[in-house]
Amino acid sequence: MLIAASAPRTAELLERRGLAVTAVDISEFEKLEGCVTCLSVLIGG
Repeated sequence: MLIAASAPRTAELLERRGLAVTAVDISEFEKLEGCVTCLSVLIGG
């Protein structure tokens, strides 16, 4: 799971629930009011 590096408490919570978390620095996108969801690609199965 990708998560913004600016949300370390959320990352910790998700890791405690057994998820593999990768923190990503998206500070430049956040300055433009973007988020990880805006950078997501959904692949249907």
